[in-house]
Amino acid sequence: MAAPVSETSEAPLVRRFQLEVACDTVDDAIEAAAGGADRIELCTALDLGGLTPSPGLFHEAWTAIQLPIWLMIRPRPGDFVYSPSEVQVMARDIELFRHAAPTGFVFGVLDAEGRVNREACSELLEACGDNPAVFHRAFDRTPNVPEALLAIIRLGFRRVLTSGREHTAHEGAKLIARMRERSAGRIEVLPCGKVRADDLETLLRVTGCDQVHGSFAEPVPTGDGAGFRGYPGRTRASREQVAAARAELDRIASLSSSP
Repeated sequence: MAAPVSETSEAPLVRRFQLEVACDTVDDAIEAAAGGADRIELCTALDLGGLTPSPGLFHEAWTAIQLPIWLMIRPRPGDFVYSPSEVQVMARDIELFRHAAPTGFVFGVLDAEGRVNREACSELLEACGDNPAVFHRAFDRTPNVPEALLAIIRLGFRRVLTSGREHTAHEGAKLIARMRERSAGRIEVLPCGKVRADDLETLLRVTGCDQVHGSFAEPVPTGDGAGFRGYPGRTRASREQVAAARAELDRIASLSSSP
């Protein structure tokens, strides 16, 4: 398998705010790409917060789209305090996926007190090899934000996903701004949590961030056949919502680039 599209740190000629979309099916990834996403966070079970995708899901998504794909590594739903055997499963998943050359990995491990588990994270980062890693929203469960932020910076994570410890990024925007200022460019801060197009101008203005993350989900219509009956509803990535977010980000970028 050839290497997928990678992210670049080179500054574009025209400013572009980065739009990351969380997807748990190939169809979601296709819709997100068509709507204007810049990169994909791929997982399964978004309704459970996202779990490790299968190799088949990654391969088919990589084949279907030409975008950077970051892989969620999370062995089960629930808390982020993992047993030694669960950490070993995560490390093995990373090692197996690494040979397929994803853009990077997304994970986070806490200790019983809710602090960043430096030992487990170091083990997983070592398994990543040259692939970069993102510390996910386990960060929002830590008791001390400055301590946790310094820990993941020192560990070498490229980005941190956060809603500012609130239900939505919009509600947590002020804390996200303080995190970005405290990080001083040593780590990227990626706002997430119920992000929608109509929140973006305020979110970017308050946080000072240049990227956002969301699932941009809509309910899947219920089918009429008997095979569709009796199951709970599910969601899918909405091309229209992704496109609306892309258009709003581009509008904001054009305003910030104007003389």
